[in-house]
Amino acid sequence: VEFATPLSHDKEHIDAYHDGELPRYCTMEDLLGDQSVPGLVPRDLEAQLHLACDDGEPQSFAEAERHAAWRAVMQSEMDAVQENRTWELADLPRGHRAITLKWVFKLKRD
Repeated sequence: VEFATPLSHDKEHIDAYHDGELPRYCTMEDLLGDQSVPGLVPRDLEAQLHLACDDGEPQSFAEAERHAAWRAVMQSEMDAVQENRTWELADLPRGHRAITLKWVFKLKRD
């Protein structure tokens, strides 16, 4: 176990219960082991970084497919649809029309 250095102003927060002994602090790695820090979700930000630096949202699929970052985001969406088994490809029965698909390109600003 690796102990961390106490904060310089730590004595202000210690009560009589400690009987003059300074508390010892462990590192987050010792507490969590191989787990990630709670509340933080790892994510690949490369595509989002490119989009954040871009000057706008594409107005059409043709415009979006010309940009690598938008293609990466579209592929990610299609992978999620397949992974979640949202729908599956099937042969279209005779006399039926396929439903249309519309891509909407918006930058998330939250």
